[in-house]
Amino acid sequence: MKDERVAIFIDGSNIFHAIRYLNVRIDYKRLIDFLREDRFLVRAYFYGAVPDEKNLKKNSPEWESYLRQRRFLEELSLQGIKVKVATLKRLPSGEYVEKEVDIMLATDMLSMAYMDTYDTAILVSGDSDFYYTVEDVQRIGKRVENASFKRTSSYKLRKTCDRFILLDDYLDRFIIEEKLEVSQEKSFWDRIKSLWMRR
Repeated sequence: MKDERVAIFIDGSNIFHAIRYLNVRIDYKRLIDFLREDRFLVRAYFYGAVPDEKNLKKNSPEWESYLRQRRFLEELSLQGIKVKVATLKRLPSGEYVEKEVDIMLATDMLSMAYMDTYDTAILVSGDSDFYYTVEDVQRIGKRVENASFKRTSSYKLRKTCDRFILLDDYLDRFIIEEKLEVSQEKSFWDRIKSLWMRR
């Protein structure tokens, strides 16, 4: 098992929707270690999309959100995760849509399978559109494991993959526990004391 080569492909948008619903934050380094087990990790990829900087007004809420996203993606890069970013397309309504991310992920997964870069691909997504990519990768002779959250999981994708991991069952292995800052802690206890003093 140790000489089995794995590559991990994380669909950032799909995971984001699931963790926002669960109201948790993920430590991606720990998630990757959990998924690879004791196998050799070729590389972990994270796919995301950000708006074009030219379309944003500086010091606006959108601009602040953009800066937070950039910082988050830089942090992932510093952890040794290969970050691949597409540009969000802006509609006339002002809404943004993600167009290229799935294609980027599917292309990398297929081309790396053809180049014999890995033995097993671990797809972290619940997007049923990857069903076709998975079948092609398996035709080349590679295994594909699927890890996703219940909220965004696809039955068709789960059924097609060689193994399925329901991430909801292992949250304690990779979520970031929120800790109260000292100032927050103090204000909390101040409120408790004031409640007691009223009695």
